[in-house]
Order: sequence, then structure tokens, then C-alpha cells
Amino acid sequence: MKTLESCGWDVAGCQGGISMLAKPAAYIGKPFKVDSFEEELDGCNIRETILRSTGLCISSSSWTGIQDYCRFSFALDSGEFQRAMDCITRFKELVL
Repeated sequence: MKTLESCGWDVAGCQGGISMLAKPAAYIGKPFKVDSFEEELDGCNIRETILRSTGLCISSSSWTGIQDYCRFSFALDSGEFQRAMDCITRFKELVL
């Protein structure tokens, strides 16, 4: 939660489980270009943008069905979890 919040995401409360929901509040409406992919970021296309720019795959709001909220799974081994945190931080540096 701390990493997401420090990187501009509004995190829905989490009481346990293997995933959490967060809204990319600081990113919505920001222009972003990676390779030939150029978009104004929203809760749906942010998945593709993060995947193309960092290699991290999340579930967009199209998947969650909750406007602008994405799903992050954190049932990972510690190495993969740290890599995911690094990707989230790198994405912030690329966009904000």
C-alpha cells in the first residue's frame, strides 16, 4: 500500500487476501507515449501502458468492473514482489 500511495495511487482499504484495488489518481488524464503507443491515461489503458513501459502486468478497470480501479496481485515470491514494486516506482518516474 505504501509504495502505491507514494506513487500517486489511491488504494482501497485492504484487510487481507492476495490482491488489492487502487485508482491511478495521479495518472488519469496524463499523456504518455511508449514505442508507437500514445494515449491519455485512464483506468482502462493504464494496464497496457504499465506493461509496455515496465513489464508489470496488472488488471485494469475493464477487468475489475470498477471505474478507474485496477487490481494488483501480491501473492508472489519475495523477488517477484520486489520487482513489481520497482516497476511501480519506475512508472511514476516515467509519467509524473
